[in-house]
Amino acid sequence: MMMAHMVTHALSVARQGKRKKRKTNNTQCWHNSAQNGRKFRCAPFAPFSLALCHEISLMLEQIQSELTEGFERGLFGAAQRNLADKSNPLRFNNYAYAMRELTRHILHRFAPDENVKQCVWYKNETEKEGGITRKQRAYYAVQGGLDSSYVKDVLGLEVDEIHRELVRVINGLSKFTHIDPDVYDLPENEVDDLVNEVTEAVFNFIITINDCRKLVVDGLWEHIDSAVINETLRETIVAIDELASHSYIDAVYTDSVRIVGIDHESIKFVAEGSVDCELQWGSNSDLRRGDGAVLSESFPYRCELYSPIHEPQAIEIEDGSFGVDTRSWTDVRYGQDEIA
Repeated sequence: MMMAHMVTHALSVARQGKRKKRKTNNTQCWHNSAQNGRKFRCAPFAPFSLALCHEISLMLEQIQSELTEGFERGLFGAAQRNLADKSNPLRFNNYAYAMRELTRHILHRFAPDENVKQCVWYKNETEKEGGITRKQRAYYAVQGGLDSSYVKDVLGLEVDEIHRELVRVINGLSKFTHIDPDVYDLPENEVDDLVNEVTEAVFNFIITINDCRKLVVDGLWEHIDSAVINETLRETIVAIDELASHSYIDAVYTDSVRIVGIDHESIKFVAEGSVDCELQWGSNSDLRRGDGAVLSESFPYRCELYSPIHEPQAIEIEDGSFGVDTRSWTDVRYGQDEIA
């Protein structure tokens, strides 16, 4: 969060400077986005704030990278273009409203209605049938269907504090969307300052979701026994059987396990590692006669696993997802021999 801290401090300094009726020896800067060549205009600030211009540009790129193709990126681009119309006295208000709506769509993407309503912790806290509060969406965006008691008591995370921070960031965007004399037809320098505040708020919204979810994922991983995964995999490996008359699994090593999804019913993992095995050609009798062969080999593997949301340590393998990469063996044994 170093970037967010630096930007928060710099914006605070900039806002103090605005109240002192700064002189107009300001510097304007345009930043070329590395992603699509589009230019993002940074606010005019005194020379000491050129670093701030760079930080805002990085935040815009980070925001865009988190958006899906189509509507979300289209809305983001339209919000940026709206600021160019200096004849519109509502250009800042429109920008703030569009960016707030963008965060609302992102939150709905992270927390779909049907998923949220199927969580064990869901209850209707609104006056609308099947209603979902912003707080409940924030809960789902961070922890999926995991019960808060599990997150707090087992993973050791302060659930309420995590979600309070996220809701605070979301609510912070609303203050910019109300139209009153204080924010109507603003001078250009004030528009730029407020645009940077809105940009920072959207950036913090995305970063806070990612950071909070990482806390939950890291906590889950600490409570997942890799030995359980290894044993689960031992019972599933069949690809190696195709390489020889007989194969025996000596050991399964899991090098990495990534949690790639948490929804209302399961936790999804991707595991990668290696399988040590013994390949045998011919029967035991053939070996005794010297007509067979035994060779030890190691092959990389990748597979997808899942566990029920109510029992995270009960890990199972997704059907058909386990793959052992035996090309290091087959390419040499078949491919190169055929070329020769």
